[in-house]
Amino acid sequence: MDEISDVGSRPSVGEYLIQKIYETGARHVFGVPGDYVLNFYAMLTRGPLQVINTCDEQGAGFAADAYARIHGLGVVCVTYNVGGFKVVNTTAEAYAEKSPVLVIAGAPGWQERKKYGLLHHKVREYNDQYNIFERITVASTELRDPAYAYTEIDRVLADIIHQKGPGYIELPRDIVNRVPGYNVDSITTPLTRKSHEKIPSEVLDQIVTRVNGSSRPVIWAGEEIARNNLGHDVLAFAEKANIPIVSTMLGKSAIDETSSLYLGVYAGVIEDQQVREYVEASDCLLLLGVILNDVNLGANTAILDPDRMITLSGNGCSIGTQTLNGAGLNAIPDLCGKTFLRHDLSQAPPARKKRTPTYVPTGAKITAARLFPAINSFMDESMVLIADVGDAAMGCMGITIPKPLHFLCPIYYSSLGFSVPAAIGVKAARPDLRPLVVVGDGAFQMTGMEISTAARYQMDPIVIVLNNGGYGTERPMIDGPFNDVAPWQYHRIPDIIGKGRGYLVTTEDELAGALAEAKESKDPSIIEVILDPYDITPQLRRMCERLAKGVKRQE
Repeated sequence: MDEISDVGSRPSVGEYLIQKIYETGARHVFGVPGDYVLNFYAMLTRGPLQVINTCDEQGAGFAADAYARIHGLGVVCVTYNVGGFKVVNTTAEAYAEKSPVLVIAGAPGWQERKKYGLLHHKVREYNDQYNIFERITVASTELRDPAYAYTEIDRVLADIIHQKGPGYIELPRDIVNRVPGYNVDSITTPLTRKSHEKIPSEVLDQIVTRVNGSSRPVIWAGEEIARNNLGHDVLAFAEKANIPIVSTMLGKSAIDETSSLYLGVYAGVIEDQQVREYVEASDCLLLLGVILNDVNLGANTAILDPDRMITLSGNGCSIGTQTLNGAGLNAIPDLCGKTFLRHDLSQAPPARKKRTPTYVPTGAKITAARLFPAINSFMDESMVLIADVGDAAMGCMGITIPKPLHFLCPIYYSSLGFSVPAAIGVKAARPDLRPLVVVGDGAFQMTGMEISTAARYQMDPIVIVLNNGGYGTERPMIDGPFNDVAPWQYHRIPDIIGKGRGYLVTTEDELAGALAEAKESKDPSIIEVILDPYDITPQLRRMCERLAKGVKRQE
């Protein structure tokens, strides 16, 4: 490690914050500087963390979120209010989808607040920024007194790591270089997890009895499995009892999708009908790390019997409608040591990988139905697939991800513009992997400028832009000119940023050729795929039909 200060000396508050971030394993900070945080940025350049300056603060927030999902902790650093408020949206996404992101926001110094009633960037009260972030984080602090700064930094970081959610540290500029008057080692708190708590044997026995007594158990693996790196344990449990696995939309790739036990995504009527019928007929559905939101429930079309459920999550354990104390996600590794009967899968649908045909381009005009099978054939273990919201996400649900945790999509919070900046976060976290982005033209116009950030830092994402002239998700619900976006020539953007290559695709053969060339390139690539404005995947059409009913009920 590049030392911040001599061994035994007391670091300043800013130095200590950098030191503790480094101890978590994070190596990058994403952000945009501003005068209230410039002294901390200068400190960052002298320390062991690499700063990645994005074009916009929201891009930095999305990049940090993706970094967190891949690496375990993401960090975004911005200035007071004008920077902080731009990452409110990305922090809310991290909170909603349990992503461990640390937000560091600069602020006016405490002494200057007392002296001046109005300083630039202030809105109403000096603590407005803090109050807003307090609502959307698992832990937050305003660093006021250097005497308590270290313990507050430790507390926020520990809560982020343990609770898998975002945290907030407000860093007034007159605190950054302050040094407490006591030894750091005597008051700091370790960030490591508590030792594994023993699960009550009666809880495990009840789960074993219920599973062994069932004829058609199914594991429904969710996003908390991904956040807590429990995919291997879930698969080991499934293999021991010979239980098929489906995933939630938000938890896609949490477990190995090449496994012969993986059936695909379950999301009510939205996804595969065979899978849906098998899951909904299960007499023992194990919800492992599942958040029961309307997206995971297929726009609330899932038909599930609570009495037939076993739930293990970050919130606890339940069997049927009975809540059991002392267990949650931490019970999953212990289940692997129990004795289970092997179940008969002769009536189960074939594994997802077995149902994936080889893609052969025909020379015909490219369509949404043929685009995603092409991407499925193109994906390999060296890539992380990043889908933006909309048909990009819906189409990617049917793609078999070659390795666990190689898929990212904020499909529950559903904020457009995640994917391109997320590619920066993924590449920073895992330079050995290639980000493959699928994004609609509307989402690209929000944050697509971050492709220049990727070029600046020698990153090589492949970005597939679905150009259908607007918001394809909304047209089937209520259409109008408000769903159109300005026409851009996306394939020419590499010429503007001075790096990379663009491709204009209208046919299946052109798509296959563009993907092959982009794969060989070491620079960013943008593949613009021209689609009819009303050409969408069957999954999106089914979801929109369901959502349209909700919209019309409100009229």
